[in-house]
Amino acid sequence: MARFATASFARWGPRLALLGALGGCVEPYAPEIIDAPNSFLVVDGFINGNGRTRIQLTRTLNVAATTAPPVEKGAKLFILDDAGTRYPLTEKTAGAYQSDSLLLSPARQYQLRITTTAGNAVYESARVALKATPPIDQLGWRVQDEQVRLLLSTHDPAQATRYYRWGVAETWEFNAAFQSYLEYDRVKDDIVDRTTPIYTCWHTNRLSAIKQGSSAQLSQDALADVELLHFPRQDERFKIRYSLLVSQYAETAEEFAYYELLRKNTEAVGTVNDPLPVQLTGNVRRVDNAQEPVLGYVGAHTVQQKRIFITRAELPFVDFYQYDTPYKNCVVDTLKGAANDPNVVPISRTRNPDGILAGSRNCVDCRQRGSNVKPSFW
Repeated sequence: MARFATASFARWGPRLALLGALGGCVEPYAPEIIDAPNSFLVVDGFINGNGRTRIQLTRTLNVAATTAPPVEKGAKLFILDDAGTRYPLTEKTAGAYQSDSLLLSPARQYQLRITTTAGNAVYESARVALKATPPIDQLGWRVQDEQVRLLLSTHDPAQATRYYRWGVAETWEFNAAFQSYLEYDRVKDDIVDRTTPIYTCWHTNRLSAIKQGSSAQLSQDALADVELLHFPRQDERFKIRYSLLVSQYAETAEEFAYYELLRKNTEAVGTVNDPLPVQLTGNVRRVDNAQEPVLGYVGAHTVQQKRIFITRAELPFVDFYQYDTPYKNCVVDTLKGAANDPNVVPISRTRNPDGILAGSRNCVDCRQRGSNVKPSFW
């Protein structure tokens, strides 16, 4: 039987609240690594064999902390192969590091080396072979039980992959509740004809869920109709146009097992039937102190991608008013307050020359929920 797994793990490294069941009693449980006051390194990312490697460095927080996880700034990172060649990463934003676009040799093995600014500590990931990821055969969808189900099929004719992980990014076009033809001009301190479009926007959502599949128990290295996502067909995503981009990664058995443990830990909700949380052991260590806990698993693989689009006309008919949007309670009213109120957007003039119809910014300005810049792939 093929194995599929998904789990939400937003901010999984820096703060991981886990619950366990012991002796019939449900009590909060936090592994020492997370519950301790120490600040341990969290390494999020992988070595990309056919593109840019992106690594995010943060520090752990106590499970009870309410602040954002601290990022690890100013570190020196590079990829090192078994021939001694180095490929540097540069810090693009605080704690986020990126390499140039690389085409790495599949004949070499690779590891990530990190030198932190504080304490000049050196961390290394285990040296691993570069896994070649097979292409995605098909990315599609079907409507079943009033749900739009996004499906993926893939296979490796060389029978050499067996373990797969997927990254998912979705984008959809949407309109605000009302189209505004007017805007407030601060220089003129007056309402003028609109020049900045705020009616149509695009929202992009990069899922932080662990999505994996394995053909290890199958005779063929193939997975068919793996369900990545599903949404009600009246979801706002499908009101105009929807796009799904899937990135596929070939994993080793060890990397797959690491993410399975991570999935199980982050799924725990504290019921008596929950599995006990397991402390994660990745493949990153501190060179001069192997006992220091480090969170993260740095694999090395090429990436295969595929994108699809779904337009409203392709789906079973749904009336515009039936779509589930956050604008159902939006109303238009005559502008009564100051024209420069940042929470109100003028929409149009009434028959009364001095009358202005207006609505709340959340209802009229689509930029509150997305970008008014059309994506390059649209």
